[in-house]
Amino acid sequence: MNSYAYSYRRRLVLLLALALLCSGALADTRFAPGALELEEERNIAAIPGDVAEETEQDGDTQARRNREFVIAPLPSRNPLMGWTLSLPAMVLYKPASASAEDSTWITGAAAFYAENESRGGGAFHKMSLGGDRWRLMGAAFRADLKYDYFGIGGDPDTSIPLDQSMSLFLAEALRSVYPGLYIGLRATLSTTEVSLDLPDDILPPGVAPPELGREFDLATMAPRIQYDSRDNQFYPASGSLLEGTLSIGRDSFGSDVDYERYKFEYNHYRAPWSKGVFAARAALEYVGGDAPFFLYPAFGSGADLRGYQTGSYRDRFLFATQAEYRHRVTPRFGAVIFAGVGTVAPDFGDWGKTLGSVGAGIRWVIAPKNNMSLRFDVARGRDDTEFYVGIGEAF
Repeated sequence: MNSYAYSYRRRLVLLLALALLCSGALADTRFAPGALELEEERNIAAIPGDVAEETEQDGDTQARRNREFVIAPLPSRNPLMGWTLSLPAMVLYKPASASAEDSTWITGAAAFYAENESRGGGAFHKMSLGGDRWRLMGAAFRADLKYDYFGIGGDPDTSIPLDQSMSLFLAEALRSVYPGLYIGLRATLSTTEVSLDLPDDILPPGVAPPELGREFDLATMAPRIQYDSRDNQFYPASGSLLEGTLSIGRDSFGSDVDYERYKFEYNHYRAPWSKGVFAARAALEYVGGDAPFFLYPAFGSGADLRGYQTGSYRDRFLFATQAEYRHRVTPRFGAVIFAGVGTVAPDFGDWGKTLGSVGAGIRWVIAPKNNMSLRFDVARGRDDTEFYVGIGEAF
């Protein structure tokens, strides 16, 4: 058997394992004693035919009323890719069979095109079953990116242009083991190729290129733990979200390289008065083993330490903390201010160059039934001022 067929078979086994886990969630929800669906069927069976049909129709009507569509063309500009047009589209809903405890389901897709000819698109689905006992998610994404590589550690004054093509598939299943506490597994399969975007491969001085011209086939299994006491997943005013993920890439899973990626995130929310929310976040990430550079944590994504060009500070270890105040001026319009501090370093627990940021933004509620906002932020970091446009809060 050749190596390609062997790797393909291992990846297929990985996907089947997670498919079985997800199907187990569906079976547990559908057939477990006391499950919501069985209870509804028993209740409907006890109702006379005309009334039962009317009850089902009322449930379908209510589900349609609670459905929200979000389509938002988002123009933006950043030094990495120039002007960019993104088109996210999603529907937020609860099926008629869902219980009051189930989280809102989300089905969506998005695509983007940038001035420097970067492009990409993907689709995702998130769902909650069995009174929020199970949380399931799946996603697929494909992109061709052109960007500047600043090296490991961070030097925003020196870079080389790279082309990166990638495709990614992800599936996740979490099971509640205690009120608010979930454990589960995430599986990812990805293929990435990086090449130098320079005529005749002429390298400028001062930055060492990463490994180029190689296709990385990566497969990971990631045990996850999550504690979620938020009162709303889109605009929480109270509670906390704590998540820990250990992503493990191994040859036995079909991965070209062996590596580990540790990520811990803690968000806390508190509303001192009716129109204001204080939010705080701390994040820690470390990559070990033979992980390629594009898996190293980096600032600039908009979730941690806004105000930095994506990838200008990148290393094996990242730590960041930030605080934000959110104020609703009207039921649909809001404003935020935020500040943060963080670092990247080559080893776990080290503190490299101290990096800070401050910023402000405005919000417009585009899905009032679920309290989801359109976000416009501007942030000043150590070296640059960056602008962010997105759907939902930064954290």
